[in-house]
Order: sequence, then C-alpha cells, then structure tokens
Amino acid sequence: MKFGLVLPNYGSQSSRFAIIDSAIAAENNGFDSVWLTDHLALPEADANEFGHIYESLTTMSYLAASTRTIKLGLSTLVLPQRNPIEVAKSLATLDNLSGGRLIISVGIGWSKGEYENLGYDFHTRGKRMNEAIKILRTCWRGQRIVSFNGDFYRFKDLAFSPTPVQPGGPPLWVAGDSQKALKRAVGLGDGWHPNANSPIELKKSLHDVQSIIQVRPFTIAVRIGILLGDHHEPDQSTIISGNNDQIIQQIKDYQYSGMNYAILDFKVNSQSERERAIKLFMQEIAPGFKE
Repeated sequence: MKFGLVLPNYGSQSSRFAIIDSAIAAENNGFDSVWLTDHLALPEADANEFGHIYESLTTMSYLAASTRTIKLGLSTLVLPQRNPIEVAKSLATLDNLSGGRLIISVGIGWSKGEYENLGYDFHTRGKRMNEAIKILRTCWRGQRIVSFNGDFYRFKDLAFSPTPVQPGGPPLWVAGDSQKALKRAVGLGDGWHPNANSPIELKKSLHDVQSIIQVRPFTIAVRIGILLGDHHEPDQSTIISGNNDQIIQQIKDYQYSGMNYAILDFKVNSQSERERAIKLFMQEIAPGFKE
C-alpha cells in the first residue's frame, strides 16, 4: 500500500506556504507522493469549493524545485479542456526537471460552464479525452519526431524533445467514478483513480475487470477524505474517521476491495493541524501496512 497526500492548493486554507509546507512535511515523514487539484476557469455558480485555486502545472513546477524525492501528482488534470500537445510538452519537461517524479491522473471534468469559458466543447469531451491520452503516449514514447492523425487532433513530423525521464512517460491514471471511466482506464491507462464511495462499491466496480488488471501492473488509487480522531460525522459516509485502529481497518477494507494506493485528503481546520495529522498518520497508522 502506498500513500499520497492531497495538498491545499485550493480553498480557504490554500496559500504558498500551506502548499510547500505540506509537501515538505509529507516528504520528511515518508509519504510516497503529494497531489494537486486542477481547475482553470470555473463559473461563479460552480466555484464554491474551487474558486480560489493555484494552477496545478505551475504549482507542480514550484514543488519540483522545492522537493527532492517525493513523487508529484495531479488529481485530477481536466485534460479535454487543455491542448494535449501543450500538456504533453509541459509534463515531459517537468518529468525531466524533477528527475522522473511525476504521476498524472486525467479526467473529463464536470463543469459545462468551465468548458464554455475556455472555448472547448463540453459534449465531445469523452472522445477528445481518448485522443488526448493517445497523444500523450505518442509524445512520451521516446521518439524525437512524432505524428498523430485523429478526428479532433492532427499533427505530422512534430519535433518533441526533451522526452520524459520515465520510460514511456509518467504513469497515467484515468480518473472518474463511473464504469465508463474505469473502462477508459483499463483500455488506455496505467491505473484508475476514483473518489471514495465505499469498499463494497469499489469491489463491485472492479469485479468485471479483475481478470484484465491482475495480469499487468495496474494501480487502483482512491482519493479518500480522512478525519483523525473520534468525531465521525454520519452524513459524510465517504470520509474515513475514528481512532488509529478504526482508520487502519477502514483503509484495509478498501485494500481488500482492490485499492493499492490511497490518496488522502485530511479534513483539518488549520495548517498546523494538517502538519500534525501528516506526522501522526505516518508514525502511527501507516506502519500497519508495511509489507
């Protein structure tokens, strides 16, 4: 089991210091990775939670220069509302400069207004997502001259260098809670990145693809809210909470259902509380998952 930390690059607690201090605390305490959330241009009606947000790729470059060993992830890059060649170039550059530390999760997004603000078609986002993933793969396979001919994107003899440090490019996960997202992940990705629902629902979702994902490296990375201490809120069924033993058992329930990477979003009221939670989790809870 690997553990990643969702960084506060959005919301009322987000600031330059909160982002970098959380990343350094995660690295110093042994987290495998840190994760940035992505939105670019949400309309006011959709911006309640993500109206204040540090742009993910820019922030990732800042983190690459400020950390040394920890993996750097995106949870989740809304790929169809960006130019895929620009994304491929930016991420290849970041993977190169960071020494091969990137992990990328891509999704189709949910805000029609955000697509309209950026000038992209909301209704074709699934089909464009499929092509965009193929473009990332094409650009990252190590060849200096690349071409692609699709229904939405076309280019011929494009010079692409430098290529990523990681062979074939950074691990590429597909996000989304639906069976369609899981199917896309199995067909085009290196892993699936849903939000937490319940261990039972996760096991049900994975049932039909077990025979496929068990014969190759494939990550099941669940983004989970976590509340340390004995103050569970019953209306928040997707958040794990309780004392250390209870949290260990809840994570193991997800693990037994197929999860092998937990992306943890600590529910805290301050930065100091977040840093205490990071330390407590890695000292008292993570050791329960040592192989």
